[in-house]
Amino acid sequence: MNTVMSLIKSIQEISDDDNSKPCKKTVQKLAYLIQEKGVDLGLDYTIHFYGPYSEDLDLEIRYLNSRGDVQIDFGSSSGHLISVEDDTYNDVELLEIDAQEIIGIFRSKKPSDLELLATTLYVQREQQYADVNMIRDGVVKIKGNKYSPEKITNAIKELSQNNYFTVK
Repeated sequence: MNTVMSLIKSIQEISDDDNSKPCKKTVQKLAYLIQEKGVDLGLDYTIHFYGPYSEDLDLEIRYLNSRGDVQIDFGSSSGHLISVEDDTYNDVELLEIDAQEIIGIFRSKKPSDLELLATTLYVQREQQYADVNMIRDGVVKIKGNKYSPEKITNAIKELSQNNYFTVK
């Protein structure tokens, strides 16, 4: 079964409200957080305008949309909302339990908050920083003043509390 379809269905299923469709940014950032926790989704990430970005994931979503397996709602004010089509929904399996737990932790976050968390994790992973100030400075270098130092520090704490890394 297609991993991307399983990812999208898992995000939909583990949502705070029924029938919640994730936007493309949410799918990108949750996939990054899942993969960085050790669940291999087979995706490569680079830094992009909205944080870590997988071109392969984006291309697969577009391909699945062109085949009619997923639908992308481009007209939403909440971003490009993605859902598994009804006729294939029951055939799509959920991701493994570890991935579902990660989705459960972060699913209620706004896309902008997921962007900050994923960017913070990306900085820590790429630079191997263990110091809060160095991680925060790395995020500021990428994001400018989009996020306050306090908000970045809170993201570092949240990632540390969820065992992504340990900081001094």
